[in-house]
Amino acid sequence: MKSLFLITLRRVLSPARLVMTGGLALAPLAVTSMMLSVDQGASLANFESFVLNGMLAGAIIPLATLATARAGFGDEISDRTLANVTLTPYSRWKVVLPKLLAVTAVPALFIAATAALTSHIAYGADITATRAVTLGAVSAVMLYSTLFVWLDLSTPHAVGIGLAYIVVWEGLFSRFIYGVRFLSLRSYSLSITHGADERRLPDGDHTALGLSLAVAVALVAVLFVLCVRRLRTMDVP
Repeated sequence: MKSLFLITLRRVLSPARLVMTGGLALAPLAVTSMMLSVDQGASLANFESFVLNGMLAGAIIPLATLATARAGFGDEISDRTLANVTLTPYSRWKVVLPKLLAVTAVPALFIAATAALTSHIAYGADITATRAVTLGAVSAVMLYSTLFVWLDLSTPHAVGIGLAYIVVWEGLFSRFIYGVRFLSLRSYSLSITHGADERRLPDGDHTALGLSLAVAVALVAVLFVLCVRRLRTMDVP
């Protein structure tokens, strides 16, 4: 398992992926700094609506995880080297777990850093707010990474479907159609942020913290099982 983790981590740490993930992670910090440098300043409501809800949860996190999740199985499927992994004596879950950990660790580190720094600056070093935003952001990385790893195993069009999901489902439907939020990863991550500090993102219709955490854990577990099942039953090229 350690060798699979390290091999996948090397793929995730390719220069192109590092530049993409790092650039995306820096965007909220740069925008927040510009907002606060304006003479009038920016209200916390504007920061939460535009930076936290719109940029970080709505675009930065899903795009960063989509880019890195491809290193789990998508690259090996494209290179036709996945058979080398599946021929090992490892149980399928022992193949999926280290790969999932590797593709989650890197974006989680970048996103946790930018979430913590951005919220620390915007909220005036409020530790509770910083912790809440960071927890919600890392939860979102785990959810999106597991979803996109499963997509990579399930379809050769994972990137296109992932982009469509981010733009159409999360970007449009979950914001303007009430019931869709219960099927939105973004909504659950924002609910976790709000539940950890109820002063933050107060205008949304948030699910309770306990329920949001339970749903997040359940979704990760179900998607992990689906990844294992798919790897077990798929025709490996």
